Amino acid sequence: MSAQASSMAQQAGGALGRVGAILSKPIPLGQLFSIPIELHASFFIVLGLQLLTSIPQGGWAVLLWSIVLGPMLLGTVLLHELGHCLAARQVGAHVAGILLWPLGGLAFIGQTPSPKADAWVAIAGPLTHIPQVLVWLLLLLPAYHADTGSWALKLYVPYPSAAHFLHALFACGVIINISLFAFNLLVPAYPLDGGRLLVDGLLWAGVAPRRTAWTTIGVAVPLGLGVLVYGFYPHFQMVTILVAGFILFATYQLYQALRADALARHPLFAAVYNSGGAAGGGGGASGGAAGGHEGPYFKFESVVVDSAGGGVSAGGAAGAQQQQQPH
Repeated sequence: MSAQASSMAQQAGGALGRVGAILSKPIPLGQLFSIPIELHASFFIVLGLQLLTSIPQGGWAVLLWSIVLGPMLLGTVLLHELGHCLAARQVGAHVAGILLWPLGGLAFIGQTPSPKADAWVAIAGPLTHIPQVLVWLLLLLPAYHADTGSWALKLYVPYPSAAHFLHALFACGVIINISLFAFNLLVPAYPLDGGRLLVDGLLWAGVAPRRTAWTTIGVAVPLGLGVLVYGFYPHFQMVTILVAGFILFATYQLYQALRADALARHPLFAAVYNSGGAAGGGGGASGGAAGGHEGPYFKFESVVVDSAGGGVSAGGAAGAQQQQQPH
């Protein structure tokens, strides 16, 4: 390689390194309840790619509708993560912060004192969707009446034209929150809240950690594969595919911890080992899982607008066409 070519390669490598450093650095958004809130730079890249795949099918209405729904969804995710964080503080766990990213939100939480406490932290996030649904319903009812002349509410998302804009917006608020509540609680695949609750429930019932881990893997793998298939059928959904990949990756990490006899250092099992309640397997229980090991609580929540510009799905999985789907 010539000196000139070598120099150009070094310059290109340096430029790529600088771009990578920028993309890996979260953007500070401020604090709520003394909890730092950050936005990952990759959020904009994934959003752009998602729009590029949607606009050719739905036109510029998709872009405009996404601009409206984006802040709504981020606000929903933020409240969800705050639910986890405030519950964690209540049980004495350390809270490091919240990161909003392309698949939703990450609440970085330290070790909880027991499976019972961890279950409360896990369920506190989805519970925030209940008051949010009530608020959006109160806004939707008069908008629905003005749009249809009826108070007999039917939950659907009309095409977001100027005449139906408020109806569509408030209906999306209701559907997004119902869907994320159901997705996060009813899909027991780690690292979703439902997966954490499955683990906490088994440990709380006295099931051995290794058996609990194998059960978690046995449940998460088929669910992750199901989400992956849904990402390709009936139409391509990039965020759904990313969600499936993350579920399967987190499950593989749990499998690796099992093989290495290192469950005590896994955030799902650290509390039960440190409390001395685990018997058999999991090496390093005496100190392998430090009390400061921080979560995170994974949440998969992202908005996908259909080609007509009127439908919405969240969680990247198990959504509905004109409704919404969890992570």
